[in-house]
Amino acid sequence: MPDIQFHALGAVRARSGDDPLIAFLHTARNADVTISARDVRRLDSHRLQILLVAQKQWLSEGYRFTVMDKAPTFYDGLERLGIPSDQFDEDPVS
Repeated sequence: MPDIQFHALGAVRARSGDDPLIAFLHTARNADVTISARDVRRLDSHRLQILLVAQKQWLSEGYRFTVMDKAPTFYDGLERLGIPSDQFDEDPVS
Protein backbone atom coordinates (compact mmCIF):
# COMPACT_ATOMS: atom_id res chain seq x y z
CA MET A 1 0.00 0.00 0.00
CA PRO A 2 1.44 3.39 -0.95
CA ASP A 3 2.14 6.07 1.62
CA ILE A 4 -0.43 8.77 2.24
CA GLN A 5 0.71 12.21 1.17
CA PHE A 6 -0.42 15.17 3.33
CA HIS A 7 -0.85 18.87 2.53
CA ALA A 8 -2.38 21.71 4.56
CA LEU A 9 -4.06 24.41 2.49
CA GLY A 10 -3.04 27.95 3.33
CA ALA A 11 -5.55 30.53 4.48
CA VAL A 12 -5.87 31.94 0.96
CA ARG A 13 -4.48 31.01 -2.45
CA ALA A 14 -0.97 32.22 -3.21
CA ARG A 15 -1.27 34.99 -5.78
CA SER A 16 2.43 35.49 -6.44
CA GLY A 17 2.77 32.32 -8.50
CA ASP A 18 1.63 28.73 -8.37
CA ASP A 19 -0.31 27.74 -5.31
CA PRO A 20 1.69 25.21 -3.22
CA LEU A 21 -1.29 22.87 -3.73
CA ILE A 22 -0.29 22.42 -7.37
CA ALA A 23 3.29 21.46 -6.53
CA PHE A 24 2.04 19.07 -3.85
CA LEU A 25 -0.34 17.35 -6.26
CA HIS A 26 2.40 16.92 -8.85
CA THR A 27 4.64 15.15 -6.33
CA ALA A 28 1.83 13.11 -4.74
CA ARG A 29 0.75 11.24 -7.85
CA ASN A 30 0.14 7.50 -7.46
CA ALA A 31 -0.57 7.75 -3.75
CA ASP A 32 -3.50 8.43 -1.46
CA VAL A 33 -3.66 12.09 -0.44
CA THR A 34 -5.08 13.92 2.55
CA ILE A 35 -5.56 17.66 2.42
CA SER A 36 -6.37 19.71 5.49
CA ALA A 37 -8.70 22.67 4.98
CA ARG A 38 -8.71 23.83 8.61
CA ASP A 39 -6.90 27.12 7.89
CA VAL A 40 -8.88 28.12 4.78
CA ARG A 41 -10.28 31.60 5.21
CA ARG A 42 -11.44 31.95 1.62
CA LEU A 43 -12.01 29.26 -1.01
CA ASP A 44 -11.76 30.86 -4.43
CA SER A 45 -12.83 29.38 -7.76
CA HIS A 46 -9.26 28.71 -8.92
CA ARG A 47 -8.34 26.63 -5.88
CA LEU A 48 -11.71 24.89 -5.97
CA GLN A 49 -11.17 23.94 -9.61
CA ILE A 50 -7.78 22.45 -8.74
CA LEU A 51 -9.35 20.40 -5.93
CA LEU A 52 -12.23 19.17 -8.11
CA VAL A 53 -9.97 18.10 -10.97
CA ALA A 54 -7.52 16.41 -8.60
CA GLN A 55 -10.34 14.61 -6.77
CA LYS A 56 -11.70 13.24 -10.04
CA GLN A 57 -8.22 12.18 -11.21
CA TRP A 58 -7.24 10.46 -7.96
CA LEU A 59 -10.53 8.58 -7.66
CA SER A 60 -10.43 7.48 -11.32
CA GLU A 61 -6.99 5.99 -10.65
CA GLY A 62 -8.18 4.18 -7.53
CA TYR A 63 -6.51 6.37 -4.93
CA ARG A 64 -8.10 8.13 -1.99
CA PHE A 65 -8.51 11.90 -2.12
CA THR A 66 -9.47 13.11 1.33
CA VAL A 67 -10.17 16.68 2.40
CA MET A 68 -10.32 16.81 6.19
CA ASP A 69 -10.72 19.40 8.94
CA LYS A 70 -12.90 21.59 6.73
CA ALA A 71 -13.24 25.06 8.20
CA PRO A 72 -16.67 26.73 8.14
CA THR A 73 -15.23 29.17 5.60
CA PHE A 74 -14.35 26.23 3.33
CA TYR A 75 -18.02 25.21 3.37
CA ASP A 76 -19.01 28.86 2.79
CA GLY A 77 -16.83 28.88 -0.31
CA LEU A 78 -18.37 25.68 -1.63
CA GLU A 79 -21.85 27.14 -1.18
CA ARG A 80 -20.88 30.47 -2.74
CA LEU A 81 -19.43 28.68 -5.77
CA GLY A 82 -22.43 26.36 -6.20
CA ILE A 83 -20.82 23.10 -5.07
CA PRO A 84 -22.63 20.69 -2.71
CA SER A 85 -21.32 20.79 0.83
CA ASP A 86 -20.65 17.04 0.74
CA GLN A 87 -18.46 17.21 -2.41
CA PHE A 88 -15.32 16.34 -0.49
CA ASP A 89 -16.81 13.87 1.95
CA GLU A 90 -15.15 10.47 1.97
CA ASP A 91 -15.52 8.72 -1.37
CA PRO A 92 -15.26 4.94 -1.51
CA VAL A 93 -12.37 3.52 -3.50
CA SER A 94 -13.01 0.31 -5.38
